Amino acid sequence: MIKTDVKISGGGYEAAFRSDLGGNCYKLVHKESGADILRSPDSEEQLFSEIFLFGNAILFPPNRIRGGEFEFEGRKYVFPINEKKTGCHLHGKLYETPFEITDLRADRVKFSYSAAAGEYLGFPHAFVLEREYSLSADGMREVVSVTNLSDENMPFMLAFHTTFNAPFISGSSTEDCYFGASVTKEHIRDEKYLPTLEYIGGRERERLMNCGEYPIAKSALSAFYGHGGNECAIYDKRSGKRIIYRASDDYKYRMLWRKDGAPYFVCEPQTSAIDCFHLESSAEEKGLISIPAKESIKLITEFSVK
Repeated sequence: MIKTDVKISGGGYEAAFRSDLGGNCYKLVHKESGADILRSPDSEEQLFSEIFLFGNAILFPPNRIRGGEFEFEGRKYVFPINEKKTGCHLHGKLYETPFEITDLRADRVKFSYSAAAGEYLGFPHAFVLEREYSLSADGMREVVSVTNLSDENMPFMLAFHTTFNAPFISGSSTEDCYFGASVTKEHIRDEKYLPTLEYIGGRERERLMNCGEYPIAKSALSAFYGHGGNECAIYDKRSGKRIIYRASDDYKYRMLWRKDGAPYFVCEPQTSAIDCFHLESSAEEKGLISIPAKESIKLITEFSVK
């Protein structure tokens, strides 16, 4: 077992969190069905050996930035190269950054991180990012609030490396689990896992996903899609239960990933395309969010069991 410093309960759900690791939700259980929704580590050693593959790790900036650099409104932004084999910056470090607990009640909790200009990986904007979770009979709702404290527009993109148990019901197996989502064409990526400006669609894999029949146990998977809707699901055909994962309109893309033979499935809602600053169209057309000076935005994700 790992340590948790926050637990909440409400609406038939229970959740546990780590404030020292980005306010990550490491345990989410639906008590009536016994559904164990999010993958949890068995030990601290396992957690830190696969830190992205538990709970809903927060990623800012998400995925890879070519050379760790981009331009926005004539300003150059530089993130450290932390993936040497690709020469990219990968995932930021919010997922391992301590957040402050600013509100805690029986069925809700709020985590907050504040950064002065340049404090977060050299990012030149001062900002505040909050993760507020609440439980009800409708499931778990997370609202991410981001406030730009600087005097210039702030580029922002966000994702969660959300890792679901598969199976999530006791007595079932990975072979009982299927994935469904409205996906469009897959964005083809090169040897550095960066988009090539090529797309593939209309295959059997997309057809199965779009009708909720993609077998999670089928094979390893690493695919990046634009989404065709706000909801995806993991189905347990043996029990008839399903996990519903919803995201607000700001999350325009999904990264799907699974290691061959693994008893879990990763579905990452992502606001922008991978490396959106180096594609053929503008970053804004590929999902980049520009937060005006002294203003805030809110983004929402929701989990439930049906």
